[in-house]
Amino acid sequence: MSYIGTEPKDIRSFGRTKFDYTATQGQTAFTGADDDGKVLAFTVGQIEVYVNGILMDDSDFSTTGTGTVTLASAANLNDVVNVVSFETNIPDSNYVPASGGTFTGAVTASNGLTVDDDGATVLTVDRATSDGTVIDVQKDGVSIGGITTNAGKLVVNSQGSNLTFAVGGTSKANMDGSQFYPQTDGGLNLSHPSVRWQDLYLSGGAYIGGTGAANKLDDYEEGVTTWPDAGYANSGGGLQFTFLSGSTRIYNQLTYTKIGRSVTVSGMLIMGGHTGADGQIRIPLPFAAVTGTGQLSDRYCCALHATTMPDADHSYNVSIRGGGVSYANIQESGVGTDGGSLRSSSQFGSSGNRLQFTLTYMTA
Repeated sequence: MSYIGTEPKDIRSFGRTKFDYTATQGQTAFTGADDDGKVLAFTVGQIEVYVNGILMDDSDFSTTGTGTVTLASAANLNDVVNVVSFETNIPDSNYVPASGGTFTGAVTASNGLTVDDDGATVLTVDRATSDGTVIDVQKDGVSIGGITTNAGKLVVNSQGSNLTFAVGGTSKANMDGSQFYPQTDGGLNLSHPSVRWQDLYLSGGAYIGGTGAANKLDDYEEGVTTWPDAGYANSGGGLQFTFLSGSTRIYNQLTYTKIGRSVTVSGMLIMGGHTGADGQIRIPLPFAAVTGTGQLSDRYCCALHATTMPDADHSYNVSIRGGGVSYANIQESGVGTDGGSLRSSSQFGSSGNRLQFTLTYMTA
């Protein structure tokens, strides 16, 4: 708007509403709908009353509430009574000044809304008393999603089947009822080369290097299995073992790692003595070996290392003889049927000899 001279400091508009009544004989109170159907409403102290065009003094009428005017002297038949309401509170109820104020009703910004601040709370949206929608996002008047509260938590909700995440205006990832996936195949890294996840929990497995069944890693486990007792390592009697060092007997010294069906077990035995009878050395397995033709039954599968070799003329292995068993045997290479025999206590040697082993086998 253009102005001549100095722009006014206050350009607020003030309104007025005129109510017209045709009196009956002796009528004093005027209220409700006027001759044009407008219902009388005013602010006390902000009206003028006219009878046949003559302005009444404040002493010539009284008001009841904000909707009734009563004349001090009764009107005659067909007198014209006008009540003019001045809406001088328009600036207080219909706009908020630049330096503060509160909207008490719905506000529509037809050409966008910009909120700018220099560090304080920029925009606060408060849903009172109950959980539900805080911000409703619409397209062509139809809700497509929004931000809601649920048990005091923030929820981003999509009314459609997908929720899409975009960076720089380009869609990068999608989420539906059961999956979270990139917009294009191979188009998104799960993490950053220099910023890594601390832990990752996958209950259904992960596909590595492909999408086929052979690429699925559905189990990974690390743990310690218990060597049951000396008799388990001493199937024939006469063996005395400690399970770590010296005279201390430690049971949980077989550590294992299971990746899919592949199990690797590591441990150590220290010979504690020999009573004369031979005994075969068995190593307990945390998972039974797989059964079936062409599997690991009756095969050497593993590495064996003895820090003090019981017999320098022979080498030793660990074998699983028969699928489905839950133990492995110490095997001496080149002796007996099938290229080896079970190693007995008399062959293993005297007290102090150490047997350290690592074996890998397949489980079901």
